[in-house]
Amino acid sequence: MKIIENRLRESFIIQIFTFLLLVLFLVPNYNSADDIKPFYWVDDEDYPPLIYSGTNGKPAGIFYEIMIEAFNRLNIPLKVELYPWVRAQRILVYGKADGTITVLTDARKKRCIGSDPILLVCEHIFVNRDNPHIKEIMSIRSIKELRPFKIVETIGSGWTEENLKGFNIIWVPDMDSAFNMLIKGRVDIYIANSFTGAYFLKKKIKEGNSFSEGYKRIITNPYPLKTIAFRLLIRKDSSLVNIIDDFNETIRQMKMDGTVQHIIEGVHLSQSGNVYNQK
Repeated sequence: MKIIENRLRESFIIQIFTFLLLVLFLVPNYNSADDIKPFYWVDDEDYPPLIYSGTNGKPAGIFYEIMIEAFNRLNIPLKVELYPWVRAQRILVYGKADGTITVLTDARKKRCIGSDPILLVCEHIFVNRDNPHIKEIMSIRSIKELRPFKIVETIGSGWTEENLKGFNIIWVPDMDSAFNMLIKGRVDIYIANSFTGAYFLKKKIKEGNSFSEGYKRIITNPYPLKTIAFRLLIRKDSSLVNIIDDFNETIRQMKMDGTVQHIIEGVHLSQSGNVYNQK
């Protein structure tokens, strides 16, 4: 009788132990987002409509909405801070942030891993219609044809630094300065993606200030000079670098279910770069 009782006791203990193991491995982990290290994203404070500081000082733009939705789906908290672009890049380089959204140049490949493209954007030539070389500029179809002309570019443009080495480039701090150079005839060409260029001109023309008539003289070469891919770049030494595959899958799902397209359509800008064709 005692032997039977011992065996029953042992069987009971085994059953309890098995049950506890099942609870440990099968019950999902309901840790809150507060228990997870936030992904620290730094970016440009003045790159509308892609990413910028809104009138209330809070982040806004296409990239911001995409990232908020993506990280909500990933159940990973997101910390966002916007700075002048050069400063944002330095924060990333110095290891204080996990990632940023930009073009994956050869230089950036040394320290970052890039996601699949979040957004493909066309780069267009912007020019003053009063430029004496307007016919030649409007006929440009390739990068090599830019060489005879004076080009203005904003400081920190990785694409220009990598692709236009040896060209006649004047560097300025921001897009406002670049377009002012075009208006005043001090340069021939400004290369910008169609979203930001068209958004900027539309805003300036609407403001109706002393430069408004000058902004109306800015037109675009209708042929994209290049299509570039904006990606989430994550530092290779970031503790969150391993989220890259899940992030890619999330962006893929957001494109398939129409979320990304819905966000893009919200700014009412096309990829033509032509302000006068916008809604």
